Amino acid sequence: MSKDARQGMILEGPLARGVFLVAMPSVAMMLVQTFNGFLDRFFISKLGPDALAAVTVCTSWMWLLLAAAMAVSTGTTALVGRFIGASKAQAPEESAQSLHDASSVTRQSILLSLLISMVVCAVLVLVRHPLLILQGLDKNAIPLAEPYLLVMAFGQPVQFLVMILGGVFRGLGDTTRPFYVTLGSVGVHAIGNMLLIPRIGIMGGALAMVCSQVLALALTVWFLRQSPVSAGLGGPWKLDATWAGRILKIGLLAALQQLIRVGSMLVFQGMIARTAAGGAAIAALGVGLLFESIAFMPGFGYSIASAAFVGQNLGAGNIKRANAAAWAATWQAIAVMSVMGVVCYVFAEPFARFFLQHGEDAARNAKVDETLALTVSYLKIAALSEPFLALGMGLIGALQGAGETLSPTVLTAVTMVLIRLPLAWFLLQHFGMTGAWWAMSLSTMIQGICTIFVFRQGRWRKIKV
Repeated sequence: MSKDARQGMILEGPLARGVFLVAMPSVAMMLVQTFNGFLDRFFISKLGPDALAAVTVCTSWMWLLLAAAMAVSTGTTALVGRFIGASKAQAPEESAQSLHDASSVTRQSILLSLLISMVVCAVLVLVRHPLLILQGLDKNAIPLAEPYLLVMAFGQPVQFLVMILGGVFRGLGDTTRPFYVTLGSVGVHAIGNMLLIPRIGIMGGALAMVCSQVLALALTVWFLRQSPVSAGLGGPWKLDATWAGRILKIGLLAALQQLIRVGSMLVFQGMIARTAAGGAAIAALGVGLLFESIAFMPGFGYSIASAAFVGQNLGAGNIKRANAAAWAATWQAIAVMSVMGVVCYVFAEPFARFFLQHGEDAARNAKVDETLALTVSYLKIAALSEPFLALGMGLIGALQGAGETLSPTVLTAVTMVLIRLPLAWFLLQHFGMTGAWWAMSLSTMIQGICTIFVFRQGRWRKIKV
């Protein structure tokens, strides 16, 4: 099926099939990114558990800082989706204005992302060492983490732009072109890892990532020039307070949600880094999250489809179809992620052994054995929460597509901060690292269940963007 036909199914046609066809390129894209993550960690793992711990902590800080990009990206997706949906349901004159507004949102989002990313880059360069100390990173891992984080900091403006323009395509309901972008960037990243990490160590992984993001940006801009918003991109390239306010009104709460989610993970990492397991626990978490991403990456794909369907159908005034699409995407996500959760449980040990291999050094081998045991226990416990994670991802994607970001933010704060962290602290004292893994899994289950009640309240149906 062509890209245009797939996008046309957002507003009309069989719903379950439409959701599936729109979601599949995003699911494929996320799985390709996951495979890329495997390769990245595989080459890093050759450098030992300290290198794995360094990359795990650096990645968490990068995700925290990318919350600023999410503020713009989420607002962009909601606004573009509304305008595109309205343009398809309006008379020609009104339709042209809606397309013009979608182009204006795109221009303003690009300007905002450049401004914010420069600030983030400067902050990260200046305080990278204190950030690593704050996480309780092992003294052997800090010299590895600092240069990695420095290179990633200078790549922030490019990464921000890729995320923001990805938000434009999500609003358009175009999931095919981002898939092609991902294929190209992953190819560059994989080749860069193979060539650079064996030669210059951990910094090679960071350089490979930045190079892949540069290619992703070039491809995204090229595809953007072929999109419905391209005609209006020749307008004034000057930051407009009104448009910026509309984008950030939606997106700031989504950014806060990301800050809470990743911030709680950083606190959790700091907590386990100060246990007797220390660096082994951090490395286990990094490997475990990588394999768990096999299960939750399809959830991201369905979350993207859910946002596109809800945003465009609200713009077209079809609330009933928006609601039905959100549930269709969520149920499909639950089905896929439940199967992947079983895979995660069954193949936990073979996967962990692939990334944690013995060498000739006895001390390193002892740390590998400890990390291996912790990774397997994490994966088997996390696998049980995958259906609940799918439930939350599908419905939160729908809420964000509608521009409703307040309720998911409050829910994230309650489950990730008020439930997960105290529970992790308590269970760590009584059950060690197994208790910490259970705290993560149980809080995920609670969040998924609570999302049902938030969505059914229906506040998202009345949001004005």
